Amino acid sequence: VKTIPWEAVREAIEAELGGPVGELYVRVDEKPLASASIAQVHRGVWRGPEGERDVAIKVQRPGIQATVTRDIDLLYWLARALERTIPESRRYNPVDLVAEFDRSIQAELDFAQEADHAERFAKNFEGDARVRFPVIHRPVSGRRVLTMEYLDGYGLHAALAAGFDGKRIAEEAVGVVIKMAFEDGFFHADPHPGNLKVLGTPEAPVVGLL
Repeated sequence: VKTIPWEAVREAIEAELGGPVGELYVRVDEKPLASASIAQVHRGVWRGPEGERDVAIKVQRPGIQATVTRDIDLLYWLARALERTIPESRRYNPVDLVAEFDRSIQAELDFAQEADHAERFAKNFEGDARVRFPVIHRPVSGRRVLTMEYLDGYGLHAALAAGFDGKRIAEEAVGVVIKMAFEDGFFHADPHPGNLKVLGTPEAPVVGLL
């Protein structure tokens, strides 16, 4: 999607965290690492109690809440119209489907909840060498800005080119998902390649989950 101009990103960070970007962080790259429908991510450096840390700063798109609310209202209208005009559609509960999506997308807009979940994943996998989750930096995080450890790893294709074994990575990743779903009952709901980094070495790969 179209990137958010840096000035708008800066204003969003300062409005959420209550201070100038130059005081909150040692450095923030104005060019984004990634830009998606709900948020944009910038690389930076934050100085915490243990010194400087490379971080990824996830910033919610300005005005996205209003856009989502408008779109959800439209979906509710369409679902109700569908149930009124096509009685057979009621067996699929269109309004209930929209309500479920409504709850899900509203939760996704709350980065404080995402931070809680990242910390819960880290606790669930504590001591597990197969997987790693980014550390959340709470002093520079809020509901619309999330600052986390920058995981400096490979994307999937780059990992294969660097000598990692694709079959082993797949087996490790599936093992992690099985533990999430069947042991913890708490799982990553968006494990697409953009949310996965390959860390470690070809001899000892580590799945990094964003």
